[in-house]
Amino acid sequence: MTRLSDQLRLMLPLDAYAPNAKNLSAVIEAEAAALTEAEQATDQVYDAIFPDTGAGLVDWERVLALPDPCLVGTQQSTQQRVNAVVSKLGARGGQSKSFFVALAKSLGYDITISTFRPARAGEAHADDPVNGGDWDYAWRVNAPEVTVTYAAAGVTSADDPVTYWGNKPLECRLSQVKPAESFLLFGYGDNN
Repeated sequence: MTRLSDQLRLMLPLDAYAPNAKNLSAVIEAEAAALTEAEQATDQVYDAIFPDTGAGLVDWERVLALPDPCLVGTQQSTQQRVNAVVSKLGARGGQSKSFFVALAKSLGYDITISTFRPARAGEAHADDPVNGGDWDYAWRVNAPEVTVTYAAAGVTSADDPVTYWGNKPLECRLSQVKPAESFLLFGYGDNN
């Protein structure tokens, strides 16, 4: 007997039914089993509603057209795939530094952004770069030389690497959402 079947027996009117009768017990056990299956199915649906659980990852990727075209053929861990889904769902669009920093953070990267401008008479110093006119449209993402993504309990699949190194997901995503007229540069390590 299951705990649920015991609860169902307690709901029977005592005067009308014998709770341990053979046929009635079979019906109660079947009902308890069906209710248990329904509860498990609702738990699975609930998990699939939230992309950060990784439960409905394949469906989320299909709906959001992931992986991005620049990542097709690149092996990604389950955690990176989940991060891509969460990032794409959360990105409403923007052009501010804080938008791009937050977007990178949702992918698992800590970055800063540098912008450039041409030297102007009266403002520039002797050691400042000249930066021609197109530098108004250039910006650089500064990231650690190596970004490491570790396997996460509850999200990692059996065929995932325990550790993944690489910045390709960062470059791919930011290149897709950058303003069209801008020049996006990436700088890694201390030489940013």
